[in-house]
Amino acid sequence: MYPLRILFIFLLSVPLLSLRAQTFSGGFRAGLNFISFDADQEMDGDMTLEEFKRTTGFHVGATFALAFTDLVGVKADLMYSQKGGEVRYEGPSSFYLYNDGTDVEGLRVFGDLDSERDVLNSYIDIPVVAYYRLGPVELEGGVSAGFLVNSRASGSASYTNVVLPDGRSIADVSFNYDYNYFSDVTGFDAIVEPNEDRQGYPGVIDAYYNSDDNRPLYRRLDFGLIGGASVFLNNGLYLGLRYQYGLTDATRGENDLRLTRTEGVSEREYNTDDKDYNRVIQTSIGFRF
Repeated sequence: MYPLRILFIFLLSVPLLSLRAQTFSGGFRAGLNFISFDADQEMDGDMTLEEFKRTTGFHVGATFALAFTDLVGVKADLMYSQKGGEVRYEGPSSFYLYNDGTDVEGLRVFGDLDSERDVLNSYIDIPVVAYYRLGPVELEGGVSAGFLVNSRASGSASYTNVVLPDGRSIADVSFNYDYNYFSDVTGFDAIVEPNEDRQGYPGVIDAYYNSDDNRPLYRRLDFGLIGGASVFLNNGLYLGLRYQYGLTDATRGENDLRLTRTEGVSEREYNTDDKDYNRVIQTSIGFRF
C-alpha cells in the first residue's frame, strides 16, 4: 500500500507543479497601423477604375502573457485598433440630385468621377497567439477576432463632363465626404452642408447620399490570422511588428454601392459579389511587467 500512496501523492502533485512553473505577466502596447483593403476592384471592360491604397491608423491596449517555460507561452491582447484604407476611383459614374426631403428617388446625373475616400474602421480586437523565444527575439503566430465599434470615412469627389439624363450638359460639381456608416441617413437628408456656389447641390454629404439603404456598409465582426515578432530591449521593453491577414469579408455587399456607370441601367447597382478583406501591418512599442 505504501508505494500506491506515494504514486497517488505524486499524481496529485503534477498539476500543482505545472501551475507553479507557469508565469503570468501583463503589460501594454501601442503604435501605428498601416492599413489597406485587399478587395475586388470596379472595372469598365479591361480598364481598372478603382484602386486600394494604404493609409495610417493606430492601436493601443493591454496585453497578457502566460509562459509555460522560458521559451514558449501564449499571449492575448485587448486592443483598440483601426483598420480600413484609402479607396480611389477615377472613371464614369453618377450621382443624384434631390428636390427636397420628400424626393426619395432623386434625379440621376452622369459624369466623370475623381474620388478619394479614407476609411477608418475602429475595432475592439482580441488577438490570441502562441510565442517562442530566441534570445531577445519573440516569434508569434495565432488568430484574432475584432468587433467594429466605429466606422467613418472622409474625402472628396469631383465630377466633370456632367450631363442630365436627357443629354444636356451642366456645370462641373464637387463635394466632400463626411461619413458615419453607423448613423447616416439616405437621400436628401444626407446633405450635411449645401453647395455654397450652386443652389440645390450638395457641398458635404453623408455616407448614403446616393443610396436608398442605410444599413451599415461594414460588418461588425472581423476574423483573421496574425504573425509577427518582438525584440526585447531589456526584460520588459520591446519593439513589435505584426501582420494581420483578414479572413472575413469586411463589407456588406448588398449595400456596397457600385460607382461604375452601366449603360442602359437606370436603377442603383450594388457590388453584391465583391469581397473586401482587411490587411494590417502593426508597429508597436510595448512593456511587459
